[in-house]
Amino acid sequence: MKTVQKTIRHQAAILFVGALSLGSLAACAQAKPISSTGAARAASQPEPAKTTLLQPMQQMVAKLKKLQATGDPDFDYAFQAKVHNQGVQDLLKQEIANGKDSVLKTMAQSLLTAAQSDMNTIDATVKQLKPSRPNQTFTQQQSRNIEAMNLKLQQTGSSDKLTGDIDKNFKVLLLDQRQDAIDLATTYLQYGRNSTLRTYAEQMTAKAKAEMDQIKAMP
Repeated sequence: MKTVQKTIRHQAAILFVGALSLGSLAACAQAKPISSTGAARAASQPEPAKTTLLQPMQQMVAKLKKLQATGDPDFDYAFQAKVHNQGVQDLLKQEIANGKDSVLKTMAQSLLTAAQSDMNTIDATVKQLKPSRPNQTFTQQQSRNIEAMNLKLQQTGSSDKLTGDIDKNFKVLLLDQRQDAIDLATTYLQYGRNSTLRTYAEQMTAKAKAEMDQIKAMP
């Protein structure tokens, strides 16, 4: 009789331990998806140091792609330059408002003042222009420039070039933006005739190259 009781108690103990083990496994199985979900949510959260600066660049490229080309180099470039100029202004304003580096913020403020002055020139010129001499080669080249700009921005946004440091991100995106401005202006200067726009494109190209050298020389 005693042997039977011991056997029953032994079996009960085994069942109890087994139940505890199953309960623990079930708890772990439930906890794991929650942890993974939490990590996925954290990973999907936008990084302010990136999105704050990427957004004005993305908006700029989207507007450039939506411009209806007439084929006239002067007319089309005037509007392209206007959109591109507004894009760099928006980028500069984000650095001024959110950047930490005082040297970069001072530089951004100086560039913003110059960009606003350039915008006045562009706006005054736009009012005087009417599309009159379409040039398909110019249109094709500028379309390629804009598409290359879009692709580069996508690659930069998804690469490790951008980090949690807004000042470093600003330098990366400003360098790209200045090179894009040079590319648009260089293509225009091959076909454009408007003296005001040609002067703007030439001066802007020289300034953009100097700004790029200045940025590259920074630590």
